Parts: sequence; C-alpha cells; structure tokens
Amino acid sequence: MNKFLIVFDFDETVIQHNSDHVILKCNPDQSLPEDLLQPPEDRYWNEYINKVFQYLCEKGVKEENMRKVLAETPLTKEMLTLFQFLRESSDLFECIIISDANTFFINSVLQANDLSTVFQKIYTNPASTDSKNVFVVNPYHSHMCQQCPINMCKRQILHDHLVERAEDEVEFEKIFYVGDGTNDFCPSEVLTATDVIFPRKNYPLHHLISEIKMTEPSAFQAQVVPWESAEDILLFLQDCTGK
Repeated sequence: MNKFLIVFDFDETVIQHNSDHVILKCNPDQSLPEDLLQPPEDRYWNEYINKVFQYLCEKGVKEENMRKVLAETPLTKEMLTLFQFLRESSDLFECIIISDANTFFINSVLQANDLSTVFQKIYTNPASTDSKNVFVVNPYHSHMCQQCPINMCKRQILHDHLVERAEDEVEFEKIFYVGDGTNDFCPSEVLTATDVIFPRKNYPLHHLISEIKMTEPSAFQAQVVPWESAEDILLFLQDCTGK
C-alpha cells in the first residue's frame, strides 16, 4: 500500500504561538529580569530557556501552572480538523513531529487536545526535572551541520527516521513537510520533486524558499504549497489521496 510521511514542526505550526514565549505567561512578575530580556541567537536557545525555567521556579511557578498555560494555548486555525483527517487516514499517513521545543511543552499541548495518538514519533529536546524540581531541557543530539542550531539538525533527524523505517520495510511514496521557521529550511532542501513542503505563509521558511527559488530555481526540488490555515493543507492532502 502507498504510504505518505507527514512531518510537522510544532511552534507556530501546530500551535499558533511559540511555546517558549507562551510559558512566560506563568511569570508572576510583569516582566523578566534584565539578563533574560535579551534572548540569545537561535543556536543557544536551550541554554536561555533553562535560565527561564530556573527563574520561574524561583518565583514559585509549579509544573501544574505551566501545564495549564500550555493547555490553553491555541492551535493554529483548522489544525484540529486536519488532525482529525489524518487520524481517520492512518492507513495512508504516518505523522511525526520534529521540533526544537521540548517533550514537556509538546506533550502538555497534545494531551490537552487529545492528539497524542496522532503521531507515531516525536523528535524533540528531552525535558526533565532536576533534584530541585526545576525543568531542564537537554539537547536532542549533536551533529555536524553548520546551518542548524547546535542541539538539533532536522535534516539529520528526517534522514535517520527514513533509514529506520526502511529497515522496517516501510517506504514512503511522498513526504509532506509542514513548518514555518528557519530551522525547517535545512530538511526542506533535501526533499525531492515528488515531495511537498508547506511553509506557513509570510513566516521565515516561506521567505527563505521564495528567495532561493528566485536566485537559484534549480536548487529547490520540492513542490511548495504555502498555507495560512491548516485547511489549505487538508484540501491539498484530500486532493492528493482522493479522500
């Protein structure tokens, strides 16, 4: 049977906002201290979010406060409808998340929206509590890619997933990739002409792809389908599968 792989980013793709910013709603103070007001460049984001967790813990913010705030964060428009379709079409689609968020944020949102069973695999940074009950996010892996954050290369993760599935004798007819950010560009570069990339309209990934298609049209193989609402993705998938 033909099988499709659909890969989702999480922040500003599955959910409307960035979960690292959402979590700041737990902060009992009106603003962060000076040293946390200037987030670092993306390459060192994990270190920054660990400092934020440390600060929230010192302010008495508990795990349940954070879970509540994450549970209330909205999904992007029509995302639930898209996931309902994918759940009903699980014979056709394998769904995975590749995200530079963390296990705590993602699992909190998925559980709150009854979406945990939609995804076969979630590749993200592991989060756990230390001896003082403070959340700590560790790097997902190390890699050699020069253009990705030091803790995660999504291209490498996608490659490893495909190798693992090939060993299980699962081959995918097409890969669909849904994302929004600069770190989604690296995996999208290796997609082939039979694959489809869904960049969120007017977000960094969309701008990067548009730029490269203008300057080096042959450098980018995959079909590009920008989206504003998850309904745009749903209609495309229905068209592709005749469902």
